[in-house]
Amino acid sequence: MARQNFSGQLYDRNLEIDNMEPQDILLLGGTSFIGRQLLERLHQQSAEIHVIARTAHTLSTLSGVHCYAESLDNQELLNKILPHCKTVVHLACASTPGSSALQPIFEAEHNLLPTLRFLDVLQKHEHVSLIYLSSGGATYGNPTAQLVKEDEPLAPLSYYGAGKATLEKFIMAFCQQVQRSAIILRPSNFYGPGQPYSAGFGIVPTIFHHLLSSKPLTIWGNGEAVRDYLYVSDFIDLCIQLIEQPMTHTGARIYNVGLEKGYSLNQLCTSIEEVTHQPITRQYQVSRSVDVKRIVLDCTRLHNDYQWYPRVDLPAGLALTWEWFKAQAS
Repeated sequence: MARQNFSGQLYDRNLEIDNMEPQDILLLGGTSFIGRQLLERLHQQSAEIHVIARTAHTLSTLSGVHCYAESLDNQELLNKILPHCKTVVHLACASTPGSSALQPIFEAEHNLLPTLRFLDVLQKHEHVSLIYLSSGGATYGNPTAQLVKEDEPLAPLSYYGAGKATLEKFIMAFCQQVQRSAIILRPSNFYGPGQPYSAGFGIVPTIFHHLLSSKPLTIWGNGEAVRDYLYVSDFIDLCIQLIEQPMTHTGARIYNVGLEKGYSLNQLCTSIEEVTHQPITRQYQVSRSVDVKRIVLDCTRLHNDYQWYPRVDLPAGLALTWEWFKAQAS
């Protein structure tokens, strides 16, 4: 099978594996905000990378990067690529808590079933480790703990969160049935340079977009919902570390990933006003049933196992992100 990739070459490597240990990396959903950032970092390290995403044609041409505008459950393509891979990073997701509200079938058809078909193929490739991007903000629901640990019961409020929680359980069962290892990441809210504005995706780029366009910002509820915000480069640092230091035992290991400091939406707006020196016009609307009231993640397990700590605090991260937004606007 020869497939056109978007570096202008045909990827048609022979399926027969030589004596070298597979070293390639497969990104599922590599055109997302996180996917593009991780792809760029991996490319800087001269890794051989495969990207499967329906919008893979939007990626710029990079040598050593093989891009396929396909679904993540394309079995023929997966069976061609996986023999050469040591790690799969699953970033693909077709929804948000708001976009799949009242649409359980959408969540099942676009997120659950494709990933289950992917796991069905992955069972046959025993040398490949898996890193799965779940959600720290949508799976726990409204916990009572000020800092939420990984063993907190899952109580998602949205179909998006329910889908993430369900796939976590399937990945755990996958690891048990075929004696494999997987890392499940529950991150807080990403932000940073490279995250463009898109309606319904990301509160930080949404606020910056409204500032630059002089439009009022709609806030669901009273603005007191508390979130933990994670600068993108800190998360990419972790992903690189996990790829380079894979688990040595079977089973699934879950990690919260966040700043461990919560900010209400009103506090976030105030911080952005301080960074930009511009007022944010706010319009408050009735809160939505899918919105969590407070979630701040305890990352002690990650600190202990990988000695990972975020390096960029919220004010510094917002300042860097604002500079990027202004540069894009000009």
